Order: sequence, then C-alpha cells, then structure tokens
Amino acid sequence: MGDLLLRGIDDALKVELQESARRNGRSLSDEAIAQIRSALEREQRQRPTAGQRLRAVLGDATFEDDELRAIDAFRKQPDRSPPDFT
Repeated sequence: MGDLLLRGIDDALKVELQESARRNGRSLSDEAIAQIRSALEREQRQRPTAGQRLRAVLGDATFEDDELRAIDAFRKQPDRSPPDFT
C-alpha cells in the first residue's frame, strides 16, 4: 500500500477533517482515506452510463420494425466456422 502526502491544506479543512475523524472514531489518515473514497464513489455514480451516452447521441431515433427483424434474424444465425489454417 502506498503513501500520500498532502501539502497546502488550509487550517479550516484540517480542523473539519480532524473533527470528522473524532466523530467516526478513526485516525486522521483513516478519515482522509474514507472521505476520499466516498467522494470518488459519488463521482463514479454521477458519471453517465454507456447507454445514457448513446441515448444522448441518438436522441429520439428508433429502429424501424424491419430493422429490428433483421437484427433478430442476424442474432439467430449460427456462428460461422473458425478459419482453417492448415
């Protein structure tokens, strides 16, 4: 496990972190880790999913019935044989 040195933390932030550590029964280092982890998890949850990004690009576009049938037929085709390199 690696170490991380944080420089330039203002006094008010350090006091807040110390108080939070005391309330949660953790060391200052453990509290900083917990706070960083929590912030990163929140950020991760706020990122759009691949489906949401795709919807943003496609907008209200939808497939026509014949396109959906073609996709379904393609998906039901047997897999092709692997190439023969002999």
